[in-house]
Amino acid sequence: MFLILLGERLMFVRSDGHGGTITYYYSYDALSWLVGGLAVGWLAWLLISSLRQARGSARRSQTNYKLLKRAVEIKNDLSSHYLRSGFSENIHAVGLGRASDSLGYCIQIFVNDIKGEMWVGSGPVRLLDRYRGLQLVLIEMPMAGFLSASASSPEVSQYPNGIRETQGVIVGGISGANANLAGQSGTIGYFCTRRSRLPRRKEIHLLSNSHVFADLRKAEIEDCDMIMQPSPGEPATSRPIASLVNFSPVKFDTGIGDPNHIDAAIARLWGPEQHKPVIPSIGTVTGHVPRRDINLGESVRKFGRTTGYSEGRIFSICLDIWIRYDRTGQSAFFQDQFLVEPALPKFSKFVAKGDSGSLLVDANHHAVGLIFAGMAELPETLKATGVDSVQAKAKTGSEAIKRIESYGVANPICVVLDRLKIDLVV
Repeated sequence: MFLILLGERLMFVRSDGHGGTITYYYSYDALSWLVGGLAVGWLAWLLISSLRQARGSARRSQTNYKLLKRAVEIKNDLSSHYLRSGFSENIHAVGLGRASDSLGYCIQIFVNDIKGEMWVGSGPVRLLDRYRGLQLVLIEMPMAGFLSASASSPEVSQYPNGIRETQGVIVGGISGANANLAGQSGTIGYFCTRRSRLPRRKEIHLLSNSHVFADLRKAEIEDCDMIMQPSPGEPATSRPIASLVNFSPVKFDTGIGDPNHIDAAIARLWGPEQHKPVIPSIGTVTGHVPRRDINLGESVRKFGRTTGYSEGRIFSICLDIWIRYDRTGQSAFFQDQFLVEPALPKFSKFVAKGDSGSLLVDANHHAVGLIFAGMAELPETLKATGVDSVQAKAKTGSEAIKRIESYGVANPICVVLDRLKIDLVV
């Protein structure tokens, strides 16, 4: 095929005026062959890179895509009603879960208080059991917040396995944050490279959340936006190791008409800093999972600055959720996220403040998501009664209502990679 394309090519034929014909050909010169060869080589490199990336992220899917598409459409319909600004002070998230009466999906409605009114002025109204053919499940769950830790956060002595000290070799899951976030702590999730259309040496970058690597009160990156390790909020002495190069701005109080999709940032690791693409207790990441192939109930794990290693299960996908930001008192609406519950009884909590930026990985070392929010501490009402269960059962009449505690919320990793135009180091 290459020789056919670059060989002698017919241009046109004309009469010679004596009953014969003259045929004109274009013959490629050496420069044309060189340019053509380079172009074919470049296209081959792009194809091979794409195939390697696809193979690295491949795994057997259990998803019925047609059924999922219909469930998402119905969920979006409910979200546009229940989660619009000012409609309810109780309902704060809507997602897809596994239906109890079939192999399909149910729509999960997450509320702060199962006994409170569902929406402003509704009184003691009950939700329908089904909506457009899908089961509706009411779940009591405290509202999520961003998981950066502040100086006023509870003592971390109860979490001895987190890495909050200075590290000579940078790995995933350790403490790190923007130098301007005085008193704040977060997690360096993992390593990545920026995508390029040209084959060239790629610089190593660190991956975490925007609210960890950037000051969300600023719209532009400045020279002072350096990443400290450990975070500036740690008692240990920190040093700058990277420079912020890109982050996703987080929009606050904009509502469902202008949702957020990721809370992610990357910083270029400085040359002298040693690094190792590994996450403690997990290992090296070998690929990533497409969003539509994330399975409900599947096991996942993470290593974060505060809690260290913990395991959980995917409880909700395609989750639309309001997230509060303690630094400003504002809330941000995120669309199509997923929620992770702790793997009981071994892990009573999945996340705590300071775990923001942790990479979520499946059992086969494929990246699934980027942790950015969740519920880290029990509400005062539960502390007072001594309840410390992640999945307590609240009773309302004769119904058993599921309650979720100490959960994590993550961006789908494939969306993070596509929007920031990066690839994980595998």
